Amino acid sequence: MWSYTFTKYNHFRNKSNAITPRPNWPANPKVDVIISTTPPLNETDYDAINFSLWKQLVRQILIKSNVNNWLKCDPETGSLVDWERGSVNCEIVRLVTDTCRSKRAPFIFSLMNYGPTFKTTENRYYYFDGYTRDNWPTHDPCGKKKKAREIMRKRWLIHTGTFILELNRNSYLGTDGS
Repeated sequence: MWSYTFTKYNHFRNKSNAITPRPNWPANPKVDVIISTTPPLNETDYDAINFSLWKQLVRQILIKSNVNNWLKCDPETGSLVDWERGSVNCEIVRLVTDTCRSKRAPFIFSLMNYGPTFKTTENRYYYFDGYTRDNWPTHDPCGKKKKAREIMRKRWLIHTGTFILELNRNSYLGTDGS
């Protein structure tokens, strides 16, 4: 549903780094990366399905990354597809790095100045920053923003991130199971 890269991968903690493209979700007027409403053809086709369709199609999301652990998240009081801050039930479904293996998955969905974030009470796990003049995106299994650069340096990969939004079949089943 959405596949992205970074504007400044080689200078990850530079304020000019951001995710690109971004879906056409609500955003601070300062957010300045390219917006996409074209469905991606594959994981390296950096595009996004129109955000208004996401909540009509799915409830559960899968976040895949080649530098951070994969998360599967179900909405609770918070939801990315509903654009609501609050609790989410995330679990790590694939370990991509040995770094911080014992850290728990994020359990809060929040809206920061320049994009959405999945975090714990204190630390960001994913932050999809879309502004190229301040801050930078977070993709950190330790949940400590300053560690992300060192983790990525060890991987030596050009990052591609993919949001796969999965149908929660239970919400579409009738009372007879059909």
